[in-house]
Amino acid sequence: MSKKTADLETLLSELTHERGELDAKIEELIADMADAAPEQRKTGDWAPNGALTRQYLDLTNRQGEVEQQIIDLSRQIAAGDGPALPH
Repeated sequence: MSKKTADLETLLSELTHERGELDAKIEELIADMADAAPEQRKTGDWAPNGALTRQYLDLTNRQGEVEQQIIDLSRQIAAGDGPALPH
């Protein structure tokens, strides 16, 4: 295995770990929202522009970015050394 492939696999491992952490945080937020009273979801932290809603959206956006990076890296690894690592 070349150093570049090893570097890609290390990055893939880091991204997979980050995805796991994001998944856990998102699940916690979903459980918190499910426990919130309907009125709290209208005016509190779970309101459309509430702090927890924004946090949930930020986490799910990052989750999508990480997923795409994992897909891209997996393809690069499968194709061989492929293009250079992003900086």
